Parts: sequence; C-alpha cells; structure tokens
Amino acid sequence: MRIAELITATLANFGVERIFSVPGESFLGLLDALHDEARIDLVTCRHEGSAGLAAVADAKLSGKTGVAAVSRGPGLFNASIALHVAEQEAIPLILLVGQVDLPNLDRGAVQEVDTRVSLNWVIKGSYRIAHPATAAEVLRKAFALATSGTPGAVIIELPEDALEYEAAQAAPFPAAVAADTLAEPAIDTFVSLLEGCERPLLLVGGQNRSDDFRHALARFAGKFGLPVVAANKQQDQFSNRHPNWAGQLGFFPSREHTALLGEADLIVALGTRLGDLSTLGFNYPRQAPPRQKLVHVHPDAAVLGARFETDLAVAADAGAFVRRMLDTAYTRALSSGWSSQISHARETLHYWRGESAPTADVLGHTVHACSRFLSDDGIVTTDSGNFASWVHRIYRLEPTNRLLGSACGAMGSGVPAALAAALRFPGRQVTAFCGDGGFLMNGNELATAVERDLDIKIVVSNNRSYGTIRTHQQRAYPGRVSGTDLHNPDFRALANAFGAQGLLVAHAHEAAAIVEQAYRHRGPVLIEVKCDPDYTVARSIEAG
Repeated sequence: MRIAELITATLANFGVERIFSVPGESFLGLLDALHDEARIDLVTCRHEGSAGLAAVADAKLSGKTGVAAVSRGPGLFNASIALHVAEQEAIPLILLVGQVDLPNLDRGAVQEVDTRVSLNWVIKGSYRIAHPATAAEVLRKAFALATSGTPGAVIIELPEDALEYEAAQAAPFPAAVAADTLAEPAIDTFVSLLEGCERPLLLVGGQNRSDDFRHALARFAGKFGLPVVAANKQQDQFSNRHPNWAGQLGFFPSREHTALLGEADLIVALGTRLGDLSTLGFNYPRQAPPRQKLVHVHPDAAVLGARFETDLAVAADAGAFVRRMLDTAYTRALSSGWSSQISHARETLHYWRGESAPTADVLGHTVHACSRFLSDDGIVTTDSGNFASWVHRIYRLEPTNRLLGSACGAMGSGVPAALAAALRFPGRQVTAFCGDGGFLMNGNELATAVERDLDIKIVVSNNRSYGTIRTHQQRAYPGRVSGTDLHNPDFRALANAFGAQGLLVAHAHEAAAIVEQAYRHRGPVLIEVKCDPDYTVARSIEAG
C-alpha cells in the first residue's frame, strides 16, 4: 500500500465521508488513491476558499472533522480563510496540502511554503508526512490535535514523492475516548449557586451541536428555570418559540439584551469560550462590584477562568454536563419578573410586521416569504453582511433546523455552506442568504451545485454595495461614500448561465409569488432581490 492509499484509508477509518478540494499536481498521488476509495466522496470545488469553508460547514453539520485538500502556495493561502474560521469558531478541520518533493524542501522551490511557521496564528499545528515509518503516526496525531481541547485546524503537508512511497504500517483507526465524568462537588456547587440567585441567564455556545444535546438543553433550561441566550450564529441551538428563549447575541445587540446581561446575577456559560461578541466586548460577566457570578462549562480546561473570575469551572462537554444535571432532584422555576423581561427581549429581537412591513423593504418581504416555506428540518445558511439581520429577526428556528453562518464575519461562506449542507443531507431543504459582495466571492460554487443537481435556494441581496461597511461609513463620515459601491452583473442571468434557475424580486409585492416559484422548483435556484443600499432593518422597523 502506498502512503497515498494509507492516507485515504485512514481518513475513511476516522469517519471522513467527504473531502472538498481544488486539485493540484502536488498531490496527484492522493487524487489517484481517492479514485479507488469508495467510502469517500471527493467534491471538486472552484476555489480553495470555497473548499475550506465547505469543509468547515460539513464539520458543523456532522460533528466530525472536516477535510479539505489543496495545493501549496496560492492554494494554501486561498484556503487560509477557512483556517481562520475554524480557529475562531473552534471547528475541527484537517487541511491536506500538497508540498514540494522531499529533496527540494527548504530550497525555495516554486510555490513552497513552510506551513509550520507561516500560519501558526490560526492553526493548532502542522505535520509533514516524510517517512513511511511515521505516516500513520502523523495522521493519528493530526486528528487528535484537531479534536482535543478547543478544536481547530491542523495542516498535513504531503510531499509529492512521499505519496508514492510504500507504507510501513496499516491504516490506523481512532482510539476510544473515555466518557466525561462529573464529580459530586461540582454538582453540589452548581445547585448551590442556583439556589442563591434570582436572575440566572444561560449562555449557550456551539461546542456541542448534536440533536441529543439540543433536546437535553430544552429540558435543562426548563428544569432549572434558566432563560437562554445564544452566542453569535447559534440561534438554532434552542427553540425560538420556547418561553425561556431570550435571543441571540450578535454584532449589534439590542438595548434589551444588553440589559439582560447586565442585570443577571448568575451567568451559566455552556459550551462557549466567552469571546468578545457573547460578552459584549468582554464586559460581561461583570468583574467590577457587584461582580456577576459565573459557571463556565467547556471541555478545554485552558479556557476556564482565562478571562473572568469563575465560581464554578467544569472541564466537560456541554452535553455531558447537561445530562448529568438532569439526573439531580433539584428544580427551580423562572421568576415572573425575570420571565417578563425575557419575553420583552425575545419579542424585541423577533419583532416584524409581516406583510404590513414598509413596501420599501423589499428584502424584508422576501425573507419573510422564504421563512413561511421553512420545513421542520430545513437548513439556513447566511453569508456575512447587513442582510443577515433580516434572517435572524424574521426566522423562528427550532432545534431540528440548522443555521450555518460565519460567527467571525467571514464573507463568502454562504454558498459553500449550502453546498456542504445539501451534500450532507440530501432531501432536506437548504436556503442560503447572501449579499452581492459575498456571493461574488464564492458564488462560483453554483456550478458545483448544478453539477451535483443540488436542491438549494440562494437569495442574493443586491444593494450594489458592501452594505455593512457602508453603514459604518455613513455613521462615521455622513454623505461621503468611498470605496463601498459595487457594479454588479445581472444575477438572474448569471444563474441561468450556470444552468440554475434565476429569478428576480424588484418590488415588495412580487416577493411571495417569486419565492413560491423558487421553492416549487426542484434544483438550484437563485433569487436576486433589488435593495436600497441604505435601507436597514432598523429603518424598516422605524418606518413600520
């Protein structure tokens, strides 16, 4: 068995079912080995950034490690956006990178890059398969590093000639991992903290996205009377119709949500690293008197107590913690006053006038029409931009849905995420929301969707600008638009050119009929929505 075949067999043994790739001559041996590996679907993408972002989305959906394969140099750096997203969102990712042959390493060969030093800020580590005797060991180490502690991205360099060497070992399998255990003192402390508080608040992150966890989380929140706020882009972790649902903390939190965080006397942080968005700029839990008490649950002990004084730190999977706490006899109810404040925050977040919204808000009417077609297990992906505010406000997601968005604001992620979702869950409804800027970064994957006959719907907000940047620009320098205008193609015609169906919503009254036409069509559909570049969600609500 060649090392290339050892790699593909190992990937399959470790549960990898799909690799997203832009081919390169530096890893032809791997591509050849994948030709005979029936357990792995090789998805050929049109840009390395798309391949990496699709692998990240696939990891979120599957709960496994995402895998992408690219060539060295330009291919590596095109894919580096996915490495950054994986680091920011704690997603396990393996990036296979073709490398120059072993005799020419460190000689400045064409496109040579030493990944061990060039990207060390955004990766957990980099390995190189350089010897038959250690190839299996390198693969085991890479998967262990990508998934341990706080998950993240790991690079494996594949020198061209090494792929053709005869492997000295068999393809390894993953090691069994012991289940999380929680000591009784931690359970007692948690109950004691709950007994001593009046306004607890549960902040849930994305460390565990499994169906089992989401089901248990609803019972956990109800049993202990905990209102739930979700970290950025984690809106699908908890039912948006549940009386304990308080909303999502995104880039522009409302006054009501700022007040919630400020008035809570106990914050239970579950499966989040407590980054700047979920703590409103590292301001909560409040450290100045009166200090807010904190329970922090995360499997990486290095995260616990790193930024905030912590009353109970539990190094465990969020799901394991919730399941163990459900076994306790203690229960508590959500107080009426706190419940009323939670309800107000929830309704503020999701307030929308439906069909009576202003007709100038063409995108709002279109998103509202799309939300009415959301299936029980529908998947929604969002690129990054102002347009996503409509999606978070209008959609009422359930734990059976899936929301895929870039929590760190990486543009170009919407279409690759939709591609990954449709491949991972054939038959499930997939809708992607993109801005005109983000769509033209990786929208070329529409060609891949057509090739694979994927039933995805893509909504493109065409406001002829980089909208989020323009909004900030108008606030800082009113009336001085500079560098944020865009000249766009006819997106409807572009979709048709790819072989998809292209549709256009130019006026609010057209939205319902056009959206219905899109969802009744089997196959890729792009809906272009003509928008005013200065029309925001806030402006629509004020006008209504």
